[in-house]
Amino acid sequence: MRIFERAWLGLAVSLGLGMAQPLPVAATTGFIGDMVQSVGGERVRVAVVVPQGADPHSFEPRPSTLRGISGARVLFANGLGLEPFLSRIQPQLPEGARTVKLAEGMPGLIRSDDGEHGGYDPHLWLDPAYGVRYVERIRDVLSQLDPAGREAYRARARAYIGQIGQADARVRECLQSVPPSARKVVSQHEALLYFARSYGITLVGSIANFAGQEKGPQTFARLAQEMKKQGVKVVFAEPQFSPAEAQALAQATGAKVGRIYSDAFDAQVNTYLGLIRWNGRVVCESFK
Repeated sequence: MRIFERAWLGLAVSLGLGMAQPLPVAATTGFIGDMVQSVGGERVRVAVVVPQGADPHSFEPRPSTLRGISGARVLFANGLGLEPFLSRIQPQLPEGARTVKLAEGMPGLIRSDDGEHGGYDPHLWLDPAYGVRYVERIRDVLSQLDPAGREAYRARARAYIGQIGQADARVRECLQSVPPSARKVVSQHEALLYFARSYGITLVGSIANFAGQEKGPQTFARLAQEMKKQGVKVVFAEPQFSPAEAQALAQATGAKVGRIYSDAFDAQVNTYLGLIRWNGRVVCESFK
């Protein structure tokens, strides 16, 4: 073979390797999509089902949503009933594609009376310890689908888990100056059980249930009375819901309205690490 022919062949091979297509994957929510991207890096192409600012409990898939996941090798979901639309989008996945429900099978699940969630609160990721477990599952699944990237996935997951640990440690450091008896909050919907358990916070109540459905005027009145009795200083609203009820409750009790993130991102907080940092800082500062 002539020299220029060998050079051309080598160039073609190197270009071919450089142009290898990333692994197509899908995630139901923004926080899961961010976790997958953080572990997968350039080796994955992530399609997120629920758009920014939308509530996964009430989201209805659109044709564009289904097109976005039609080539995915795996769909990462939370499970435990967080995504009622899940059974409607799974048939749009290619033959042989997997659905991985990251929350299911985890230890220490908290019981819920809401039948829509299979008997358990699905919001595990608000406790960073569960966030780490999600990342480990994502790492393992990506490694199975793309063995050539195993070491890259392991390295990225290890670094990412370290960042989650650092963010969690800062929240705990802030809370050290707040007596446990003063750590009381009211949430817009029942999403903070794992968060509260992890950080020693008392949930006095919520305006809406796990799916974001308001509990009614009688429950609202009882919650206002309990807030006054226990000296709750803050009601936490969430970006995917109207703040009107939270504002009315705060006005009725003399509390203030804070902003916290659970199911949905917005332009202000759009990464999982950002969620941990924001929630921890805002909650901690609300007690002081």
